[in-house]
Amino acid sequence: MRRRWVLAGVVALALLASAGLVATAQFDTESGSEYTLSELRQDGTSYANSPDSVRLSGSEMYWMIHWPAGLSGNPGDPTDSYWRYLSPDDVVDRNSVWLRSINTGSSRNVTVTVATYEIGEREVADRRTNTTRTEQYAKNVTTKNHEVTINRGWVIQEIPLGQSDGREQVTVWVNEGRGTPSDELRWTFEHESVATTEELPFGSWGGLLRWSMLVFMLPLGVGGVLSLWGSKRIIDKTGKGIGWGYGAWTMIFGLIGVLLAFVFWGNLAGLLVDYPWVMVLFVLSFLFVLMLETFEHNTKQIRFEKDELTTATTPADDVGVDTINSRETTLTVIDRPDEPMMVASDGPMAFLARLVTGGAAKLRTVDPGHEEADERGETDTWKDPLRCQASVKEGDVDLRAYVHPLSPKVVDYKPEGWEFSPPALEDRDDYASLLTRAGITVAAAYVANQLLPGVGAAVALVLGIGWIGLRPESGYARVWAAPVHYRSARATAFSLAEETDNADTIEAEREKRILSEVSTEKEIMDAVDSRDETLIDGMFGIGEDEDDQPGADPTNGGVPGGDD
Repeated sequence: MRRRWVLAGVVALALLASAGLVATAQFDTESGSEYTLSELRQDGTSYANSPDSVRLSGSEMYWMIHWPAGLSGNPGDPTDSYWRYLSPDDVVDRNSVWLRSINTGSSRNVTVTVATYEIGEREVADRRTNTTRTEQYAKNVTTKNHEVTINRGWVIQEIPLGQSDGREQVTVWVNEGRGTPSDELRWTFEHESVATTEELPFGSWGGLLRWSMLVFMLPLGVGGVLSLWGSKRIIDKTGKGIGWGYGAWTMIFGLIGVLLAFVFWGNLAGLLVDYPWVMVLFVLSFLFVLMLETFEHNTKQIRFEKDELTTATTPADDVGVDTINSRETTLTVIDRPDEPMMVASDGPMAFLARLVTGGAAKLRTVDPGHEEADERGETDTWKDPLRCQASVKEGDVDLRAYVHPLSPKVVDYKPEGWEFSPPALEDRDDYASLLTRAGITVAAAYVANQLLPGVGAAVALVLGIGWIGLRPESGYARVWAAPVHYRSARATAFSLAEETDNADTIEAEREKRILSEVSTEKEIMDAVDSRDETLIDGMFGIGEDEDDQPGADPTNGGVPGGDD
């Protein structure tokens, strides 16, 4: 009994082995390995002043075209202009090519063969020299026949290539009578299916929902919460965002998306198919920068104004001052409670500098005459550098701050930024840090080049070099604020000017004042003369009629002359 079971087992194993051998034989036969590499590399004849894909067979002309993968183009539409002539150096990224011809005769059917293969190497023994050599050969050869109809007129017929697992070599030829491959109607090229032609990882609506939840919904939810928390923490440190606004960021991300889609569609499609969560990162990046612009608070747009004064003559003909011109500077000031004011600039580099250094430039007060001022005139005794200010109800700024007229600058401001300098190599730790950063940069460039060839490596190298050599620089801001009464003095001067404008001109006002003074003085002098005459007559007892006596001397006040 046991022998029977053993015998049955041996027979079963033999049958399985034979089935495997049969399957292998069938595969080899189907692969079409009877074609050599030189035969498969044979291309049709191309002609001068003609595209590379144009072929002639007797009086007939054929050419092969393809549509590059991308967002543009309608493959198979003869009116679409996005197609390209097929050249031997082209890499077809769609799973079809199109055979075109002009048929002036009757309709007929032809057989088109598509052969795909890979190039391998093998050792070949030379018996004459008793040596071995390495030669190339065609491996994994697969052929497929397609029956196409060549109708009368302009012909366009699709030739399927199938889905490729990688880059493969392709030869397409038209068979002549009795299945003989044509020597002229042949085309050679490479084929590598774009990632978007691969099968979907789900086959039902349930699979779609499950895939969407894992790849999009869950990462977006978690990433959105982290972006919200992170953006608020960053704004607490930097004071303000990049400062470009919603419109600029929308335009930037839109242009990036369009350029990547149209210029690097093949590589981008492969990246998105293999790593679909990259789209989530793109969306989260966009939301993150918008949050940075949204959570900006305690910031004011302040216009600093400085008058340049010169000596002038007042309406009263006195020496005074006048404003010949003024200078102004508008800055973004961070005004937080119980914290010194800070000045911040717009732009990504300034934002990153604030993030690394821990804050923006403090707005310090300058008073060269103060007893506690340093060599630059700075002092921390004034807590409010904008003590002489005025609110602006309408306009592009929130406040208007007056600067001292004697200040050499409106605001002495240097924004925060970056400086490129080689790292200092003083000890072993410095060398170790440099080698570590260089190694990480090279590794990141290699990975980025695999994901996005060329562009990814360049971006990684630029970022790595910046990581190695860039040094953040802190900024500073100094202002010599005008005295508190400067604003009221300007208002008083304006009021006096309004009163002066009631006269036609300043000269007219001056003439009125002079005439008034002259008239008053004449009246006073006449009164004095009349009063003096009355007093003198009273002192000497001269009556009103005595002045008219004969012999009276008018030069003596009416007193008679002689010995009388």
